[in-house]
Amino acid sequence: MASYPSPQELIARVHLGKEVEQWLSHYNEADYTVIRWISVAKEEGQFGVTYFESFDEGDEEFHDVHEFSVIDPENEPCGTTHLFDSIEAVVAFAIENYGASAEKFVASGMIYQEYAKHLLKKK
Repeated sequence: MASYPSPQELIARVHLGKEVEQWLSHYNEADYTVIRWISVAKEEGQFGVTYFESFDEGDEEFHDVHEFSVIDPENEPCGTTHLFDSIEAVVAFAIENYGASAEKFVASGMIYQEYAKHLLKKK
C-alpha cells in the first residue's frame, strides 16, 4: 500500500527535487479504457504539473503506467505540462483543473501501486 505524504512533506519533497505523482481516475469509452494521472516536479527553477492520459493496457502482471500508450502521441508524447513559480500554485492548479487531492500524492515510482489498486477495484 502506498504511503501518502502530508501536504507539508509533499512541498518539501518537490523542493528537494523529488518527483511525486497522483492517480486521478479512469473512464470508459466504447471499446477501451483511459487512465489519468499527474506528475509534479521541480523543473529549471519552476515547478511543473504534467497531466497524462493513456490507454489502460495493464493487468495483474503489468503495472508500468509510464509504458502504456498515450491517447494522443502526436500532440502529447510526454503529457501536458504547466509551469508555476511555487509548488503551492501547482497543487492548487492540479486540484482545480484535474480533480487532484493534496493528500493523495505518492513518491515517484509508487504510481504503479495506485494503478494496482485500480485493477483490484475493477474485479
